[in-house]
Amino acid sequence: MQLLMLGIVFLAASAPVPTVHSVSDISQQFTFYMDGRFHRQYLQDVGKDVRNWGSLSKLDLSNANLLILTGGDPRIPYDAGACQTIDAFLHGGGTVLMMADGARVPQPGAAVMQRYGAELPDIKPKRPFRGLDQLEGEEINFRRGRVLTLNEDWTPLIVDAKERPVLARRQVGAGHLLLGSRGLFGQKPDASDPINADWVQPLLVTAASTKAIDPKKKHRRTWVEHRREVGPLMVEYHDGTERFADAIVEVYHEVRPHLRHVTGVEPSPGMIKNMLILPTGGGGFSSGARIAIGAWWGKFPESRYPMVELISHEAGHSWVLPYAEPLWNEPIATYLGILVGRRLGMPEADETLKRQIAKARKLDPDLDAINPLEDGAPRDLIWGKTYHVFEELESQHGPGSMAKYFQAKRALLEPGRKGYSMDDCVAVWSVAAGEDLFPWFQSMAFDVRPERTDLGARVPNP
Repeated sequence: MQLLMLGIVFLAASAPVPTVHSVSDISQQFTFYMDGRFHRQYLQDVGKDVRNWGSLSKLDLSNANLLILTGGDPRIPYDAGACQTIDAFLHGGGTVLMMADGARVPQPGAAVMQRYGAELPDIKPKRPFRGLDQLEGEEINFRRGRVLTLNEDWTPLIVDAKERPVLARRQVGAGHLLLGSRGLFGQKPDASDPINADWVQPLLVTAASTKAIDPKKKHRRTWVEHRREVGPLMVEYHDGTERFADAIVEVYHEVRPHLRHVTGVEPSPGMIKNMLILPTGGGGFSSGARIAIGAWWGKFPESRYPMVELISHEAGHSWVLPYAEPLWNEPIATYLGILVGRRLGMPEADETLKRQIAKARKLDPDLDAINPLEDGAPRDLIWGKTYHVFEELESQHGPGSMAKYFQAKRALLEPGRKGYSMDDCVAVWSVAAGEDLFPWFQSMAFDVRPERTDLGARVPNP
């Protein structure tokens, strides 16, 4: 026991103390990449990161030394309060990294950088790229982006073939401002592309060391500051997304009774209690109890069907859980949106359905050759064949085959069950249809067998 305790003490003493407390801002524009992925790629070994979900103007940076920003979206400009927060943080010794590029429609970050003598022109750089100062001799990977135009207060760190900077730094008060093209940094939501990590990490660590942090103090995220009850739903938003909230809530209330009709059941217990309005047009997500909706998805509010489909999709997960669908968890959620769109008389619903099935038929003309469960099955095949299956089930075992399925699933799957396989799923569909559907699924190349599920005994006999 004594040796074990000594080992624990040694490990605790030798564990690296974080030198960076970073805040990844997703209040100006939400991206999954900034929701923890940037930290995993560049700062995981040296610091802690939290996300700012609330208004930047209200952000507490007292125990942070690195603020990570993107150019943002024109629908939510950096307001005066946000600019004051950034400036005060810099003058107090903090480091700000702004990842932004020039564009035909300027990003809001461009106006922020103008205050510090930097312009973001819509000019593409020329390869190759070369590191200067502390980055001299470093290998530079660059995806598409734009050059920077800087005054004499800036020190270029990377230039293109025409000596135009794409990354630079300057001192502001006691802190450091880093401005770089977005193309110098990873972008994939799964954080599988840590380009330039060999020099990005030490660059950020060195700059952030200007401001001391207390690593013993909890480094806390900042949540959206506005919450209000709308019936049984708690709607969450910050200053920038407030103007979108009412219209999105209106769509949700329009969609919900139709979801209840097409599924034949209420959402799973404890689900869909909160709805978060995200500053993005890039979609949303669901944790079951909370759904998050991109404020201007599909050019909302000018276009309405994409928002109907998105809300139905994200809310649909609250009907599917706690047993997520094994193959078509995402396709079934969108299919629920298609069904809702049909009930609302929206022609885009059937157009979406037909377009996806057509994509699948290009890969598998009769939809009976490719097993969608095999590794590497194309996404278009999985989605299109899923829609085809649901449409055929409705045609052969309807009306309301989807509602029968959800009702059977709720009745058959007991609380605490571990896992839900495609074999289980087909068994549930068989109970819902009152017919053994394993041969039918097998005829479409699904690798499913009743003997591999504990629900096999519930499958109706021929």
